Amino acid sequence: MSFGSEAVKLLHQYGVDTVFGIPGVHTIEYYRGVSETGIRSVVPRHEQGAGFMADGYARVSGRPGVCILVSGPGVLNAATPIAQAWHDSIPMLVIAASTESSLRGKNRGPLHDVPDQAEFFDQLCDRSVTVTDPDQFAEVIAQTFASWGRNRNRPVHISVPVDLLTLDVKSMQASHVVPIQKKPSSEQISELEEMLRGAQKPLIIAGGGAVHSSILLKELAELIQAPVISTGNARGILPHDHPLNVGTLLPFEGARTLIENSDLVFALGTEFSDVDVIYTGKRIPTPKRLVRVDLDVAQLNSAYSSHLGIESDIGCFLQELVNWLRAHEFVVKNRNAKADVLAAKTKVEWTDQSRSHFPWLDVISSTLTENTIVAIDSTQLAYTAHHYLPWSSPTRWLAPYGLGTLGPALPMGIGARVASPRDPVVVIAGDGGVLFTLSELATARDVGGNLVTIIWDNAGYGEIRDSFDRAKAPRTGVDVSSFDLVAIAKGFGLGAERVTSPQQLHDAMAKSSHSQDPRVIVVTEPGSPAATIRRS
Repeated sequence: MSFGSEAVKLLHQYGVDTVFGIPGVHTIEYYRGVSETGIRSVVPRHEQGAGFMADGYARVSGRPGVCILVSGPGVLNAATPIAQAWHDSIPMLVIAASTESSLRGKNRGPLHDVPDQAEFFDQLCDRSVTVTDPDQFAEVIAQTFASWGRNRNRPVHISVPVDLLTLDVKSMQASHVVPIQKKPSSEQISELEEMLRGAQKPLIIAGGGAVHSSILLKELAELIQAPVISTGNARGILPHDHPLNVGTLLPFEGARTLIENSDLVFALGTEFSDVDVIYTGKRIPTPKRLVRVDLDVAQLNSAYSSHLGIESDIGCFLQELVNWLRAHEFVVKNRNAKADVLAAKTKVEWTDQSRSHFPWLDVISSTLTENTIVAIDSTQLAYTAHHYLPWSSPTRWLAPYGLGTLGPALPMGIGARVASPRDPVVVIAGDGGVLFTLSELATARDVGGNLVTIIWDNAGYGEIRDSFDRAKAPRTGVDVSSFDLVAIAKGFGLGAERVTSPQQLHDAMAKSSHSQDPRVIVVTEPGSPAATIRRS
C-alpha cells in the first residue's frame, strides 16, 4: 500500500478517529487511508477553519486534533490556528504534503512550492519536520504521542514530499509508550510543607495546565481553605457556586487584593499571560511568596519569579500534596477564605458598556444546559461573558485569547460539536470577526446538530472603534461589516433571525434549544450604530 495511506492507518492505531482538511491532488493517498480506516473526514471551506476545528476538537475531547492539508497554500492557510494552538498548549497534529523531493529548495517554481515548509512551521510548533521514509514517519509519530503524555501539549507538523506519498511500503506499527509522568521530588514536598505550615492566607491561581485535574484541585483548595482564581483557559475548574471559587476575575481589583494579602500563592499550569494579568490595564501585584508548578520548566520563572519552582504534571503534584496533607492532618489557619472570596467578587471594575451586556448574558445563561459547550470570539459581548457568566465545566469554555485572533469561535464550535456530538454548542462572535470564517457556516450545516451561533452586531469592529475614540484618533477602517448576516446565514441553508431585545433573544434561544439543525441569531442593540444602519 502507499506511504500516504499507511501513514493514516498508523494514526488510526493511535486512536485518531477524525481528521480536518480539504482534500487536494497532493493528499489523495492520505485520503485513501482515511477511507480504508473509516476515520471521519470533516471538510471546512478554508484551511484556517480546519486548524480551528482541530483546536476545538482537542480542547473538548482531550485528544489531539489532526489536520491533513495540501502543500504550500493549504498548510500555510492553517498557520494562524497552529500559532493559536501553540499559545494555548493544545495538541494538534498537522500532516501535510510538501514539494517533490527532486525540486525541493531548487526555486524552480513547482506547484505549491515553499522554500522550506518544515522550517517555516518550526517557530509555531513543538516539532516540525520533513520525513522521507516510513520508519522515520513512524518514529516521529511515536515520539509525538509520547511527548504529549509527558510534556506541554503543542502542535507538531509533519510534511512528506508528494512524490513519496505514492510509494509502495510495508505497514507501519504503532509503538505505544506509557509516558513517565513528571512528579515533584520529596525534597520539594518537604520545602512546601514548611511553607504551608507558616501560611495564614494561601491562594491558588489555576491555569490551563490544571483543567484536567479539577477534582484534585478542589480537594486541595478545601483542605487548605485557599480561594481559587482561574485564568481564562481554566474557566470552570471549580463549580461557579463553590464558596472558594473566585472565577476568572484575575485582573480585577478584588483578585488583586487577594494576591496582595496572600502570604503563599500557588500558580498551577499558568504562564501569566498578559490577557489574564493586565486585562483592566493594571497588572496583578507580585506575590509575596510564589510556588509555581508547570510541565514547562521555562515557565517557572517567567513573568513572575517563583520562590519554589516545581517541574511536574499538575495532577501528579496535586495528588502528592493532597496525600501529604491528609496523612499529616493539616490544620487550616485561614478561617476567612470564604468571606474573602465574597469580598473579591464585589470588587470588579465593570464598565458601563459591560453592564449594558448583562441583560443579554443573563438570557444566554438562563438557556444554557449543564452540558453546553461555549466558544467565544474577540467581540465585546464575549469579553464581558468571559468574566461575568457563571461557569462550572472545565474544557467546555473555549476562549482562545492567548494569540487573540479574530474568527476562531465558529470553526472551534464545529470542532467541539464533532468531538461531543450529543452536547449543544453555543458560539458567541462579533459581526466583524465572524466574517473571517463565515464560510464555515457551510461546514456547520454539513456537521448538523444543535449549534447556535450568536452574532453580536455592532456594525464593524466595535472594540477597535472604541480604542480609536479613547486615543482621540479619527476612526479609520472600523465601520465595516456585512449588511445582512441573517440573509447570508439563510443562504447557507441555516435558520436565522435578528433580535433587538433580551426577550426576543430568549425566545430565539428557546427555539434553538429544540432544533437539531444549526441556527444563527444576530443580536442588534437598540440605539447602536448597527440598529441605525440595519434600518436603512
